[in-house]
Amino acid sequence: MPSRGRVLLVDSERSVLDSYARSLVDAGFEVGEASTGVEALRRVAAENFDVVLIDFSLPEMDGLALLRKLRASNFDVPVILTLSEPDNRTAIQALEGGALQYLVKPIDAQALRETADLAVRRYRSRPGVLSELRNHRGEPIEASSFTATEAKNEFGRVLETAIQGRVVVITKHDAPKAVLVGLEEFRALVGTRKSRLDTLRGEFDALLARMQTPEARAGMKAAFDATPVQLGKAALAAVLKGE
Repeated sequence: MPSRGRVLLVDSERSVLDSYARSLVDAGFEVGEASTGVEALRRVAAENFDVVLIDFSLPEMDGLALLRKLRASNFDVPVILTLSEPDNRTAIQALEGGALQYLVKPIDAQALRETADLAVRRYRSRPGVLSELRNHRGEPIEASSFTATEAKNEFGRVLETAIQGRVVVITKHDAPKAVLVGLEEFRALVGTRKSRLDTLRGEFDALLARMQTPEARAGMKAAFDATPVQLGKAALAAVLKGE
């Protein structure tokens, strides 16, 4: 089953992490965990996440401080802040700091899944560098989005097929557009073309060798030095001889 997205849960309470993780994994998400802001920063820097769920009441570095550090480090991953109780001031600060949304604990499984799903869809459909890509004709390139796991799984399957010696034809609208082959097949194709080129090169070299004989050079010189009348007579003679 393809992943619905990668979620990083940041909370100092083990029971909360376990509960949220179980709910999200059951819904098809991949889940990472961190119990401190420092650990969360390290994981975001080292891994790809589609959304980060941060508890406001973290020790040493609270959720707002972590949010600000993420934005200061140019991590644009969506952030959802969780609060232990309703707090309008903190909620406003979170939204001003770039949080996508805030939730008040306890968070039921359905709300958690729907919020995570919304964040993932927002993150994957955002405009950015991919929207600026152009092909060789200067036309915009339509970009598709996959999680790292999805891309790895699909590419691994295609690559393994090619490695096993089978040819993989990539189609679009049922028309072949590209071919993926293993190294041995590639070498065979290149070797076949090389042998043909070697044959043509040999034939060309033999032709040049015949043209470089003294008789051939003398004949070419005589042709270049002949007058139009002499060339006409030579042509007539060749016709009469059946040449």
